[in-house]
Amino acid sequence: MSRIKETRDHIIEQVAPIFNMHGYEGTSMSQLCKAINMTKGAIYGNFKNKDEIALAALEYNIANISMKISKVVKAKKNSCDKLIAFANYYPNHFPEISNYGGCPILNAAVDSDHSHKPLKDFVVYAIENWMSNIVNIIYSGIKKEEINPRTKPEQFASIFVSLLEGGFMLSKVTGDTIHLSRNVDHIIYLVNTELRS
Repeated sequence: MSRIKETRDHIIEQVAPIFNMHGYEGTSMSQLCKAINMTKGAIYGNFKNKDEIALAALEYNIANISMKISKVVKAKKNSCDKLIAFANYYPNHFPEISNYGGCPILNAAVDSDHSHKPLKDFVVYAIENWMSNIVNIIYSGIKKEEINPRTKPEQFASIFVSLLEGGFMLSKVTGDTIHLSRNVDHIIYLVNTELRS
């Protein structure tokens, strides 16, 4: 690994939680300088501007949580069990995700909606990728006769993501995990009663 890439990776790793906690617009350069113990000039020697750092931090945050979810999902063999493991990741790791500032997709979606097109575009890409993973699990399950062939994969993926993100948002704002737990319970109910063949 080159020294330049090593420095960039170090900066991204250090600033990613700050952007996730304080927002991509709300994070100041002074916060970033303090977190990584570098001058503004040294940071800009590795990135064109704050927007480029913000986008790299978002990519890092989403890749980080996606990798953890993927590990949990891949550990299951049955397609329905994969969907349940995916849904359960959020309540099972709620304190960890909350301490990190919350779900990076949800945070960036709210933060970038009207102010930062590259961030918003990446959020859209991440959500579409997320739903595509759900859709692929369902189609695979239908093929393996683990999932009801009448299931509508794209529709279920929208419901799945909406319930997870909505539940997480309510629990994060209120400080009460009951909202996320109820939504995940409903996802599991749908998987077991409507999807499982």
